[in-house]
Amino acid sequence: MRKQLDDKLDCKKCGMIALDIPDGARESTPIHCSKCGDYLGTWGDLQDNFDDQTTGGSYDLKDGQIIER
Repeated sequence: MRKQLDDKLDCKKCGMIALDIPDGARESTPIHCSKCGDYLGTWGDLQDNFDDQTTGGSYDLKDGQIIER
């Protein structure tokens, strides 16, 4: 069964997983939803959350895109 990514990665306002990640983002860079603009968290927190959810899974985070392995 495929697990859906959620927690900090999905926007609580619009429900989408669409990250607006600026070039050169650092751990402390604020990240917003690219659909509605709502604040999602810092780049470091979102990366950590993604890693926690996908350890041993079938997704990678590359250049701000969530891709299947």
